[in-house]
Amino acid sequence: QMCRPSQTPHLTMSFPVDWLLDSGVVRKIKLSSVQLARKYMKRVASELDALSGPEKEPNREFILLQGVRSAFRVHQFAGGFDAESMKAFEELRGRVHGQTEETNQES
Repeated sequence: QMCRPSQTPHLTMSFPVDWLLDSGVVRKIKLSSVQLARKYMKRVASELDALSGPEKEPNREFILLQGVRSAFRVHQFAGGFDAESMKAFEELRGRVHGQTEETNQES
């Protein structure tokens, strides 16, 4: 059976999801997602510190882009970040601005 994009699979197939809402599991999943995103952003920052030199620039750009994309998706899913996760995201954002300025100065 093919689902229409407007229909979610749990509604189409009648999965029991009421218990998720009653037990607070959704809130716990969102909180855990934010914590995982924070750890991932810190890992991305440490990887960026380890990569240096002009030959590593494509790798740095790719890693940074993946970190920001992942953080954005978690932010959307969880409905926001906590203070620590926001700080880690701001650090990544600062690195994007720093990398952009370095690229502009080289040109």
